[in-house]
Amino acid sequence: MPPRPVSIDQRLAKALSSSLRARALTLITEGITSPKAIAEVLGLDVRSVAYHVRVLRELDCIELVETQQRRGALEHIYRVTERALEKD
Repeated sequence: MPPRPVSIDQRLAKALSSSLRARALTLITEGITSPKAIAEVLGLDVRSVAYHVRVLRELDCIELVETQQRRGALEHIYRVTERALEKD
């Protein structure tokens, strides 16, 4: 019997097409976090991470949970959406 074709959500496929986005999504899956915290863990520039987090949000893989005032700036805190975790 031939294997059943796997349906891949195109939105998730695009999100994971970047290794940085894949790593960021993994970290967000492990717990609610911010681009700043992700940048610190990965040793990357927060602006680059923030861009990729924004793409994940636009693709509905993550959602904004809250914002926190940090040293004159707003830190955005995200979690993975239920939709991103759905399995067919």
